[in-house]
Amino acid sequence: MKKIYFLALVAFSTILLILFVFYNRYSTYYEDEKMDSYISQNIDILNENLNFQKRYALSLSLFISQNQVIKKALHVNNQALALQEISRFTKEIKNSAGIDNIEIQVHTKKLEAFARNWDNSNYMGAKLGGFRKGLVKVKKTQKPFVSIELGKRLNIKAISPIFDEKKEFIGSIEVIMNFKNIEARLKKFDLKILPLLDEKFIHIAVDLKNHEKIGKYYVVDKFYSKELYQKLKTHMQIFDSDKFYHEIDNKIIVLVPMLSVGIQDVGLIVLSMNAKQTEVYSYHNIDDENTRYRFNRQLREVRIK
Repeated sequence: MKKIYFLALVAFSTILLILFVFYNRYSTYYEDEKMDSYISQNIDILNENLNFQKRYALSLSLFISQNQVIKKALHVNNQALALQEISRFTKEIKNSAGIDNIEIQVHTKKLEAFARNWDNSNYMGAKLGGFRKGLVKVKKTQKPFVSIELGKRLNIKAISPIFDEKKEFIGSIEVIMNFKNIEARLKKFDLKILPLLDEKFIHIAVDLKNHEKIGKYYVVDKFYSKELYQKLKTHMQIFDSDKFYHEIDNKIIVLVPMLSVGIQDVGLIVLSMNAKQTEVYSYHNIDDENTRYRFNRQLREVRIK
């Protein structure tokens, strides 16, 4: 009888041990899945804000491409007239929308620089077709195009063709925006970003040569999160790891590949979020909202409350 009790006790203990092992494995799997979902949805927030910025830049580019003053300036080769008009546009955007990081450039049909509102050097006639893939694409397709594009800098560029009254291609207009507005919007989600350019492209992005550097990457923007920068500087191993994410000082760090037109990986967007999981919106519902924001799936629009 004692032997039977002993065997029953051993069997019961074995079953408990198996259940405990399975429970631990399931709990670990569940927490991993939960964390992956949390991080993925924050990456979605980043991508949505990038796409929103692209759409905004493209809409401005399309609107300005219809401007008759700029068309006339191209026809009569009057740079001063074009400069006056694009300066008026940037002032109106700043006054009406409070956005002061928009730059505008007009190109000729030969893909040469014609007028730009941020440069006082003698750039007129500079050939851009050799390194500006977006410009080449717009001239070839004669359709608007927006992307994160590598030039002398790395930023969002929205380019629209300009046609005369005969529907002939006479040049293009370009609206350029950095990551400043995206960073401001992401703060409302407790997210921070740091765009980085791979050093192998610095011979193209020559305006970034004097920017801060982390390992083999240059910081893209002049104004950036010093806190995130220092965190990366003290944990350089992040850049050599294949892990999906890294948890450092109560923050989760994710490296999101940054793609440029014609180039697969031009750099990274470092995304930082709270290690403690918070509410994030979901793509699985048509409308999803919480105390901080509402997401409309059909419009693919996030609105801060």
